[in-house]
Amino acid sequence: MRVLISGAGLAGPCLAHGLRRHGIDVLLFERDATVDARAQGYRIHIGGDGDAALREWLPSEAYEQAAATSCRTGRGVTVAGPDLGTFTEIPVPPEAAGITVDRLTLRRIMLRDLAGCTRFGAEFAGYTLLPGDRVRVRFADGTTEDGDLLVAADGVGSGIRRQLLPDFPVTTDDARLIYGRTPLTREARDLTPDAALEGFLGVAGPDGRGIVLAAQRFRRDPAEFGFPPGEDYVMWAAAASSSVFGPGFFRLGAGELIDLAAKTLADWHPALGALIRLSDPAYVVPSSVYTSERPEPWAPGPVTLAGDAAHPMPPAGISAGVALHDAGLLAGRLVSGAPLLDAVGEYEKEMLDHGFAAAALAARRHRGDH
Repeated sequence: MRVLISGAGLAGPCLAHGLRRHGIDVLLFERDATVDARAQGYRIHIGGDGDAALREWLPSEAYEQAAATSCRTGRGVTVAGPDLGTFTEIPVPPEAAGITVDRLTLRRIMLRDLAGCTRFGAEFAGYTLLPGDRVRVRFADGTTEDGDLLVAADGVGSGIRRQLLPDFPVTTDDARLIYGRTPLTREARDLTPDAALEGFLGVAGPDGRGIVLAAQRFRRDPAEFGFPPGEDYVMWAAAASSSVFGPGFFRLGAGELIDLAAKTLADWHPALGALIRLSDPAYVVPSSVYTSERPEPWAPGPVTLAGDAAHPMPPAGISAGVALHDAGLLAGRLVSGAPLLDAVGEYEKEMLDHGFAAAALAARRHRGDH
């Protein structure tokens, strides 16, 4: 069996490790030229199901490195008002327990042992179904690869999903996000509320504006394991409606986005704007918010979906764990010995049940219905 995996984010590498362990030939391909070609995410929480997938399918050394470089946390989720006058902790259900990591560090850990089967700079251009239930992938540079299964783990904008399910219901929300991160210098530490230094802090106003803050403080420096040094930081994401952020939002440069985020919250506690203005421009990006509905069932074939390619959801701290759960679920089905299309069909049913239950939860959390 040969499996082609599109997307070297989190789910793709986890799946690749699981399949290779069982002797399955894998090609992992990624459109970015390098692992850190652009801002690759920030501090993320991986819930219990996703953490279990990492434990089961990664080499033990890789998981141990992920745990060693994970974030030092002391609290869960806290909410506050714009004046930061009162902080309220939200109970976190036991199933949410897991691991909190720097996304780029985790990717580096997972990809290091996959160098021989990973192709960067490989932009997906389309696929063709071949006789015998096989599939051929075409890349933008004109090259092709054939396999028995193509897995789309390439995110909410998946070109594979658009070809497989052209009527897949994805909605772009009116809300917009500006993501950034601020190096955790002494000045930044003094500006950051304790609830964000020790856990995840959400600050919401009555008019739809908001910001979330969370510090990434490495337990051990990734440099100890041969990776680039880790720098502690505070990640933040400022939210507002498209009308507040204004036209031309996605054409703004990093400095303009920092200024817009700070000005949008200028009437809130001054520490928030000051923390934003200390951000590293290299990690500031604009983003939309996506929601999706479960599609009608489709016949299993040599193309399938995982993670945000399968069930886009609003940012609520659970999508990374759900994507990794998908990867573990698919790996288990593919190595079970069942006929390939039977394994894919069983995976897709379970994946859609679990994924869209998570998408509904993420939508409720995004609305503030904790």
